[in-house]
Amino acid sequence: MSIALRVIIDIFIVMGCFFAFAGAVGLVRMPDAFSRMQSSTNITTLGVLCTLVGAFLYCLFVMHSWGSAAKVVIIGVLTVLANPVGGHAIARAAYRIGIRPEKELVIDDLDDEDACVEPSDGDGTAPAESAGAEREAEEQ
Repeated sequence: MSIALRVIIDIFIVMGCFFAFAGAVGLVRMPDAFSRMQSSTNITTLGVLCTLVGAFLYCLFVMHSWGSAAKVVIIGVLTVLANPVGGHAIARAAYRIGIRPEKELVIDDLDDEDACVEPSDGDGTAPAESAGAEREAEEQ
């Protein structure tokens, strides 16, 4: 293994550790829940991805293990898919229970009453309620 490759791998891993640390600091220092969420999802996602790039290069060129490299790629794809979705779900739940940002929002799509209502099947009942009513009708 060349020294240059080892230095590149180490740089990616150190960058990943730096971004993960920056995300942790942002989680403590940010003023409100939404800013903390942005810090914890975006910055740490970048940290994980940098670390995974270093791990991918290590698996491929040092260990010569295609299986381990494929696992690292799968972890990266799942991280890219799951972190933003989880952050969005937590932010929406925080907004729905009444937590608001410190500064007034320029565009507030969730302020509309219908934005936070569970979807219905058209007759005014939620899908779970109508399914439960159908089951009760079938039982009788």
